[in-house]
Amino acid sequence: MPTPVSFASFNLYNFQAAGKTKRSNTPVSDQEYALQRDWTVNKLRELDADVIAVQELWSKSCLEDVLSHPGLEDYTAHYIGDNWYDIANALIVRKPWSVKGDLEVIKDFPFKQLVKMEDSSGEDDEVSVDIRRFSRSILKARIKSTSSRTPAITVFVCHLKSKLPARPQGVQRQYKAAVGSALSTIRRTAEATALRMMLVDHMTGASTPTVVLGDLNDDPLSNTLTLITEQPTMTRRSRGRDKSLYSALFLEQLRSFRDVFYTHEHANHKGVLDHVLVSEEFFEASDDSKWKLEEVVILNDHIDDKQKHTSDHGIIKASFR
Repeated sequence: MPTPVSFASFNLYNFQAAGKTKRSNTPVSDQEYALQRDWTVNKLRELDADVIAVQELWSKSCLEDVLSHPGLEDYTAHYIGDNWYDIANALIVRKPWSVKGDLEVIKDFPFKQLVKMEDSSGEDDEVSVDIRRFSRSILKARIKSTSSRTPAITVFVCHLKSKLPARPQGVQRQYKAAVGSALSTIRRTAEATALRMMLVDHMTGASTPTVVLGDLNDDPLSNTLTLITEQPTMTRRSRGRDKSLYSALFLEQLRSFRDVFYTHEHANHKGVLDHVLVSEEFFEASDDSKWKLEEVVILNDHIDDKQKHTSDHGIIKASFR
């Protein structure tokens, strides 16, 4: 039997080392760092997941410090490099799971431009999108359990462009918020397209179980998530699709009465921005299923506390057996 496994996504909310700055000129104090470190340690213990994607990490030393605490020694962290500018993704894997082979850090899109010329569809205008890189590098890793009967799993760690308005140039002040939001949406959609293309290439003709983890900055039924997952049919009569992904939240809803989830709150609107998306090997009804969902848990009580050292995102975990 394959080894049970659990996946999680944890936005660390600008986790930076003491004495260093974030986007302001004010260094993080020792007290601020200690509060955020200790809170992160406690949340990781409570989470108790095997594979964790983290976002908004400013410094490698922060996570190394966290994982040195009792109860977290079996985790190994993997980074985009030794140093980086601004925030970055990281991957944490716990024994008996480990990363096999090289960790792939992906910054460039598989395309340089998206162009739609005038055609017979009746649309008036052509479209040209010139975005060539992810705003935050994606991590791609192949993980394996010590059990020889458990297949390897490919994990993509993602943090797509946020909904916060970009800063447009040459736009009158009264329009900047609208244009900035549109630019962020276009970038996030382009990133979702690039990720989908990578997933198609990876999953075509392969039987490798695949999981996408991270802060995708959009709701489960948004155009962005539809692009990434291919929006497969999800009923108890479905049999799985080779290149599709399945939201762990929707898998949970197929088997329970729970229908209210949120991992983020903005302007009193609660939504889900953080996701665990899995291939058909984790969809119980699929003919190629190797695992079945055990439960989905979201740790989100801290969102309402609004304390500076806690995350503004809930932490999502999906367990499979």
